[in-house]
Amino acid sequence: MRHLLGFILALPFMTDVTGQQKFTGKFYGEQNGISSTADFKAVAGKLSGAIIINGKKGTIAGAVNDTASYGTVYDVETGATHQYKSFVSGADLHFIITFQELNNLDVDIIMQKQTAMATLNSNNKNKDSRLVGLWRYTDIITSGSGGNFGSFSTDYFMEFKIDGAVLSWTGSSAGGAGDVSISGTGGSRVDKGQWYTEGKNLILADPVTNQKATIFYYVEANRMMLHNGGSNKRVWERVR
Repeated sequence: MRHLLGFILALPFMTDVTGQQKFTGKFYGEQNGISSTADFKAVAGKLSGAIIINGKKGTIAGAVNDTASYGTVYDVETGATHQYKSFVSGADLHFIITFQELNNLDVDIIMQKQTAMATLNSNNKNKDSRLVGLWRYTDIITSGSGGNFGSFSTDYFMEFKIDGAVLSWTGSSAGGAGDVSISGTGGSRVDKGQWYTEGKNLILADPVTNQKATIFYYVEANRMMLHNGGSNKRVWERVR
């Protein structure tokens, strides 16, 4: 489900919040064999709390503004102190630790904020039946002009089931520039979650990690628009 929520939240669909709100809360992440949890609190321009990486705890002391945080991590086990820098991108909080003893190696720990959410019973939630089915969104990136023009497109799929389950996966990608062309597939990974609607809001949720995304939606027979209430909109086409 991280893939689905990460993609949805990265658009972004959520209203901008202050730096203190972005960095305050409980976070969880897992990537490349690194399991991490954190509990941060930002007050009056200062960040405090703790981060646990693969079972090893560090305490945080830093400064925070609207876009980033900087400070130190104290390794409780070894007594070493490391510099860190942190920023939020979409649904991800990047916490980058510099290890001086490893030739100033930067390790980027990526986590997502956890939200309090009761266990979903999708049978007791409202579900707009017009959303049921398979939908595709094509993300197109272009750059350059003339002989330097290049483009790249990737298909994303979401399938809403009548029982409240939602599936998402990445489809094929293709593009090129000049005489060079590139194509590929998204692999076989399918992320699973649950969905329901409240008025004009579509809620996507992961009952395992308690992540939840609330999105404004508008749906017609063969098109669905997801948006943040402003200029950021994504139009999905019905496949079936």
